Amino acid sequence: MHADARVVLDHVIRRPNALTMKTLTMKTYRLPLLLIIIAFAFASSALAQSLFVPTRYSDWVNVIDPFTNQILTQIPVGSFPIRLAMTPNRLKAFVSNGRDATVSVIDTVARTVTATIPVGLYPGESAITPDGGRLFLLHQSGNHGQCPVDIIDTATNQIITTVFIPGNHGKDILFTPDGRSAYIANFGAGEVDAMDTTTYQVTSIPTAPGPRRLCISPAGDRVYVANNKVDSVSAIDTATKQLVATIQVGQRPMGIAITPNGEEVYVTSVHDGTVSVIDTTTLTVIATIPVGAHPQRVEITRDGAKAFVQNGWSDTVSAINTATHTVIATLPTGHHPFEMLISPNGKKLYVTNSSDTTVTVVDIPSLTVSDTITDVGTAPFEVVVGP
Repeated sequence: MHADARVVLDHVIRRPNALTMKTLTMKTYRLPLLLIIIAFAFASSALAQSLFVPTRYSDWVNVIDPFTNQILTQIPVGSFPIRLAMTPNRLKAFVSNGRDATVSVIDTVARTVTATIPVGLYPGESAITPDGGRLFLLHQSGNHGQCPVDIIDTATNQIITTVFIPGNHGKDILFTPDGRSAYIANFGAGEVDAMDTTTYQVTSIPTAPGPRRLCISPAGDRVYVANNKVDSVSAIDTATKQLVATIQVGQRPMGIAITPNGEEVYVTSVHDGTVSVIDTTTLTVIATIPVGAHPQRVEITRDGAKAFVQNGWSDTVSAINTATHTVIATLPTGHHPFEMLISPNGKKLYVTNSSDTTVTVVDIPSLTVSDTITDVGTAPFEVVVGP
């Protein structure tokens, strides 16, 4: 970038006020108009963000300003919006409408629904390929022992193909960093299905009954799955697509996440109110941390210093120090906290309270509740960063 442009960009980001505007007109800068426009556009895009929150019983998606915690608009979608996937450029969102077998497509800049895609029954979890080109959509129920996975072109909003996996209840999906494989937690069949994203061929990897949630190592060489029915975690080698270990954890494991350095996996156990910490080198549990009742999700900060666990039946969030494996704060939320999101700058934690109409905002540096966003609609379920 031109040296003078860097001066402008730095000044705009640090002090975007009337004084900045006056300064930019001074002859000392003598920049071409195009450089000034580029600098302002970059600063604007860097600062502009919003949160998208589907509410299951209100049939809309909230758009929330994370700087003011105010609702900007509410976008009507289909019946029982349960999941939302955002393209990498954040320009389109795809909403799974669980009760009317459709996906709503949202223009996230105009904040309007631009298309409604008919799909199979009970659409649920979904994920978009790293290149942004395709949406892989799971369904919560199958027919005749097979469960559909719809592959949708994100540019045309058309279904490219439908791949059937064994059993029913596809519950979670993620991609390897290179986008070559999709891994699916096949809850009904007791396996993880690895799908080639070019040929759509499926390799079934037997794990244990009830695989529910997945995480992948930063290097992409291992996938871990929480087996909800048998109190274990399976570790899978992504190169060989083989099971390499089964690790016993607490009762009814659900949420799972890996630290940014890839050294530890955190697993919530909903029936005994604990978090198991797995050493990824030895593939053994090295700590068991008591938290609240019915923990279902875990989020780890980008620096790896803290892990947050929502306790659905305690109406709290536990903050864990990952160095000491101890709870350092217990924070109140609304009723039945469910999904969580750490803001891109790492300073806020957003918690959807799935049995009321609020989103709790936690200030991460001070470990305090800084705000409660009200009137978001009944049963807010997920929270995703948009433009």
